Amino acid sequence: MRHWAKPLAAFCMAASLALTGSWAHAAPNAAPLEASRVSLTSVDQKGGKATPLYGVWIKARKTSGKGPFPTVIALHGCGGLYSIVKDGRGEFTPRHLAMARVLADAGYNVLFPDSFTPRGRRSTCQDTVAQREASAMNRRFDVEAAMHWVTSQPDVDVKRIALLGWSHGASTLLASINLAETDVAIRKIQPRAAVAFYPDCRPYAKTSEPFKPAAPLLILMGKNDDWTPPQACEAIEQKMQGSDTEIALRLYPDTYHDFDAPGLPVHVRMDVSGVGSKRGEGVTSGGNPDARSQAYRSMLNFLDAKLNY
Repeated sequence: MRHWAKPLAAFCMAASLALTGSWAHAAPNAAPLEASRVSLTSVDQKGGKATPLYGVWIKARKTSGKGPFPTVIALHGCGGLYSIVKDGRGEFTPRHLAMARVLADAGYNVLFPDSFTPRGRRSTCQDTVAQREASAMNRRFDVEAAMHWVTSQPDVDVKRIALLGWSHGASTLLASINLAETDVAIRKIQPRAAVAFYPDCRPYAKTSEPFKPAAPLLILMGKNDDWTPPQACEAIEQKMQGSDTEIALRLYPDTYHDFDAPGLPVHVRMDVSGVGSKRGEGVTSGGNPDARSQAYRSMLNFLDAKLNY
């Protein structure tokens, strides 16, 4: 395992930049997170080509008890992991830093796989679906690589693994837990919980589309989201009523896409064609501290109930 402080041939990120900064609700003297860059190998859906990836590995706070610890694999959205990339150094976005702190402090290891930088991309938000090499369906193989890596770590309790994702990463999460996909169904180790922040649920909303989650699923969304509108997720919740796998949907009023991003003002993005917007109207994005606080509480309660039995 190579630490970020050491120079890396393809791309180097500094732990001092990425993971020691504060966020809106962090303690003023919060201790730096223990983070490392790790290597992963994914296999692309088309052609079965091996794709070298890497991830950011953050260990649970040791004060939370003795290991092995429950572990969360966190999947970034179409904007990638970093707010700044300069001179080969990347800085986590406030959203990812906030989540890393919250989960590590709660006693979870966290792995953030980077699906974009190793593929030469910073963001795919402006791309059409056809242009995205790292589609949600293809990224599910990145999740397989992440699952393979974490299950080989001595500090990981393989019976207590969860998936978490935002937007495109949340859509990836849905593909990664759908037992209707053969590669998912034959996976030897399955996650015990999944938390999706504002996914695009359309691929699974129709009654004709098979969707059987491999784990209990919590979906967290803004009621006013016009980028990935909640109606499709509501349809999934309705469709899955009576299922033997729990699906819970939490909708927050007066709340938009990216509601959990600390310090992000509500604004309209004209560079993105959202699912729920008409051509030329753009999509609304912005933080809501109250909704973020409620969502974090729901997430932590859900993970605790499913993983810390």
